[in-house]
Amino acid sequence: MNRLIRETDQVIKLNLRQLAVFEVLFRLVAGTFYIRLANQLLRFSLRMAGYSYLTMSNMGAFLWRPFTIACVAAAIAVGMVLMVVEIAGLITAYQASAYSRRIDSLSILKGAVDKAVDECKKRNWKLLPLAFADFLMMNSFLLLRLLTRIKPVNFVMAEIVHGPVTRMGLVLVVVFLILIGIPTMLVFFTCMIEQKNFQDGFRRSMEILGRKWPRAVGLLLALNLVLILFLVLLHSVIVVVSAVVVTLFVESYAAMAVLAAVCARLELVVLFIGTILVSVVDFGALTVVYYQFERGHVHGQPWDFGISEDMHLGGMHIKRKWMLTITGALAGASLFMIFDMVYNGVSPDWSVLGQTEITAHRGSSKMAPENTMAALEAAMEEMADYSEIDVQTTADGIVVVCHDLNLKRVAGVDRTLGSMTYSQLEQLDVGSHFSPTFKGERIPTLREVLEACKGRMKLNIELKNIGNDTSLPEQVAALVREYDMEDQCVITSVKLKYLERIKAMDPDLRTGYILAAAYGNYYESGDFDFISIRSSFVSRRLVEAVHEDGKAIHVWTVNSKTEMDQMKLLGVDNIITDYPARAREILYREETTETLMEYLKMMIR
Repeated sequence: MNRLIRETDQVIKLNLRQLAVFEVLFRLVAGTFYIRLANQLLRFSLRMAGYSYLTMSNMGAFLWRPFTIACVAAAIAVGMVLMVVEIAGLITAYQASAYSRRIDSLSILKGAVDKAVDECKKRNWKLLPLAFADFLMMNSFLLLRLLTRIKPVNFVMAEIVHGPVTRMGLVLVVVFLILIGIPTMLVFFTCMIEQKNFQDGFRRSMEILGRKWPRAVGLLLALNLVLILFLVLLHSVIVVVSAVVVTLFVESYAAMAVLAAVCARLELVVLFIGTILVSVVDFGALTVVYYQFERGHVHGQPWDFGISEDMHLGGMHIKRKWMLTITGALAGASLFMIFDMVYNGVSPDWSVLGQTEITAHRGSSKMAPENTMAALEAAMEEMADYSEIDVQTTADGIVVVCHDLNLKRVAGVDRTLGSMTYSQLEQLDVGSHFSPTFKGERIPTLREVLEACKGRMKLNIELKNIGNDTSLPEQVAALVREYDMEDQCVITSVKLKYLERIKAMDPDLRTGYILAAAYGNYYESGDFDFISIRSSFVSRRLVEAVHEDGKAIHVWTVNSKTEMDQMKLLGVDNIITDYPARAREILYREETTETLMEYLKMMIR
């Protein structure tokens, strides 16, 4: 066993830098592409099912629809193809290491594509589900962490774990993966290196393993245990460092909320690193198992993994400048795709999966004057998912952000906003009434707000009821589309006619109907995607009914900790509050903690 571990370390180290570059770039490029594809398939299947949001109440009906099954099958198929290409790249790199040759990242990519194409030509389609099974088995610990700790998929796992039938099904899946994984652990090597078809490759894998399979399993278990301990230590260090940074640079009232959000995001980074390390380590070990067991089976002599002095690239040699150029281009492409996803709001839209989100009411209106740029900046600092803003038009048709129709309360001017031009509004001070610190704060235009929030925070744009003759709905929809922020904005109103006009202009824009109270099946209308209702009117029955209809439920205005806890238990989709930091602390912490030290202990545990 010690010899196998030493040789695994030797094989990994030889081309580790080049393999790390390939893995990171491949995961970034393929991952961003796959996320975009999955996001579009999810939206398409939801639209075909007539749903806007997905919850436990309507998930069963949604999953059994033909379009949903087709979309899930397409997503799984594309994912399996990407897995096979990645495995082919790993085998290319380690095949070179087995012969003591160095190989650059571009050659690894070329080998990955060539091997994947060869398997397609040989019609080894069974490698696709096998790659998926291997990924599940190799990343089982990390996937368990993801599925039980990261929102929003944790609510699905909670249902599975608490049901005896589903729990038994999960155990059977694990047993099945183990029974499949052990005899097939060398199939990718026998198919891609020895050019065998799947059936012959499977028989060859079992032949090579023979009675030595316990040694191979023991090697993989030992290496993965060490890897898990390393990741746990890494996560603990990150949590402690994050706590120190947050304590130093974040206001005390928001520290717990910010730390919870930061740790959740950093955990995703650790999981990303972990999945790469698992693949690199496990296939390095399998390479040693393949060459040593195959050599012993045929020749009776161990394979020599010694590093020779003459380590060259052979026929696949590529000039350094071309390697750097192409690698840089791939890195640039991946970074551009990630930036595009974040900036233009095409990242995974977890809100459709029932995750409770937080909306800052008129911006962070307890920290800065409501509906101002200062309030929006404060909401971003408090980690709000959305800011709710109110819009109406000036006398000259400019869409501006202000709640009151009369400006006396916020500006000390007893005039209606609609009777003033934008140039007149620019002269008003709407900050002094809140605090002298904000003297000179003015009413912003919706255009200014969209520019400031794009890629930083989502917006709930409420259309004030200013009559039937206004072009406010069309203007707001046009501005949202102009800034490509359809996935970052929802449009709400107490006036249903406005929402009908929004949907007529662009059916893909998400809309919400604001209600103080109501009775009956008012939520079944197709003119809006969610209801926004007073929190005191919300009940478990209402939440379930709205969810079963495929819509979401936002509640306002929730400010006390007790009410926030109540809304969390009811399972609402969005909480509109004047205290976004307080809401995030209550909604997102996994256990009740009152001090930073308690939170650190909980996170590390």
